[in-house]
Amino acid sequence: MTTLVSHPTGNANTRAVLRGLEAQGALGEFHTTIALPPGPWAEQTFGAARTRKLDQRRFPEAPWARQHLHPWPEVLRQWARRFGPKSLVRHETGPACVDAVYLALDKAVASRLRRREAISIKAVYAYEDGALESFSAARDLGISCIYDLPSAHWRVVQSLLSEEAERSPDWVPTLLGLKDSSEKLLRKDQEILSADHITVASSFCLTSVSDHFKAIPAMSVVAYGCPEPVVKEPLTRLPSEALHILFVGRLSQAKGLADLIKALTLLEIDWRLTLVGMRFETVPSALENLLSDERCSWIGAVPHKTVLWHMTRAHLFVFPSLMEGFGMVITEALAAGLPVITTPHTAGPDILTEGKDGFIVPIRAPDVIAERITLLAENEDLRYEMACNALSTATRSSWAHYETGIASLVGEWTSE
Repeated sequence: MTTLVSHPTGNANTRAVLRGLEAQGALGEFHTTIALPPGPWAEQTFGAARTRKLDQRRFPEAPWARQHLHPWPEVLRQWARRFGPKSLVRHETGPACVDAVYLALDKAVASRLRRREAISIKAVYAYEDGALESFSAARDLGISCIYDLPSAHWRVVQSLLSEEAERSPDWVPTLLGLKDSSEKLLRKDQEILSADHITVASSFCLTSVSDHFKAIPAMSVVAYGCPEPVVKEPLTRLPSEALHILFVGRLSQAKGLADLIKALTLLEIDWRLTLVGMRFETVPSALENLLSDERCSWIGAVPHKTVLWHMTRAHLFVFPSLMEGFGMVITEALAAGLPVITTPHTAGPDILTEGKDGFIVPIRAPDVIAERITLLAENEDLRYEMACNALSTATRSSWAHYETGIASLVGEWTSE
């Protein structure tokens, strides 16, 4: 048991990391903010509905005895989100903001490493925005530092968003990636340069980093896994039925929504669209017009199971994002039997086969999006064949591949 894993909330890929390391006997400690112990007590105390929400903070992938909790900053953040003034969770500066939670956990892990009983740890596996102090302590002790970078490098993100602000000024209120301070951005670079090895989930993410440093640590692309297929067969489209297009994500131009809207205006087919995701208070007129179109249904932010349900009711998934570290909605769409149209600025090129289970289109290319949609609308045999191929891709690209890939990578740094 040689690896310490640190993450404030424990997302899907963190759970896969824990499973992979535990299966190899390489998981020493898991540090997070809030985690629930095993057993039925939560359902008995809070009821079934509330327990399903709380289960997001339960980590059976790691033995309870090896879970180390640092809860109070996250407790304060959750309380402030519901009851406190907004100043408590203000970006970067609020005492209960997300950044404060990440930094507090990072410092706690660094303190843990500097204690004598952590001598058996041979590698620290930490995530973006919560690794710098941990890596500093680890390097002082000769412990390997493995950095999980889930997003594209901030310079690429800012460049794309700045270009988009000029190209689509009406969509500026939806472009959130321009708010980080210079201090936070510098810290991101320091984390990268402090690592011994960096793992990313897509080739786009790797390139976004390697293009901006003359000398960087070794990097590996280990793509996230697909969920188990949620249908046995894809949905068939009837001859008289409109093509049902699905989009999942924040209603933002960072996700390429303006390009999808423009593509819809170019279509000469019968279509309908379902949008699943949070909208902003201020939205451009193009989105307002779309939301008032009877062919469009906006669902809002919904639980994950509801997202999957909507995926099984669609014929095609379109995700023209400008930048994604991965884009898990792509793998979820594959698991629901949907052909995918996405861009090279996602994990699409790493998991899709062009023309077989999806299409890779350039960013900011509504005309190409419209062409691909029209092709599938006019050829149901092709669309259905691609839908079947999507299910096959999901079946052979399970999370088990990610788990073994990460465990193998970590093993290289803990084998001495």
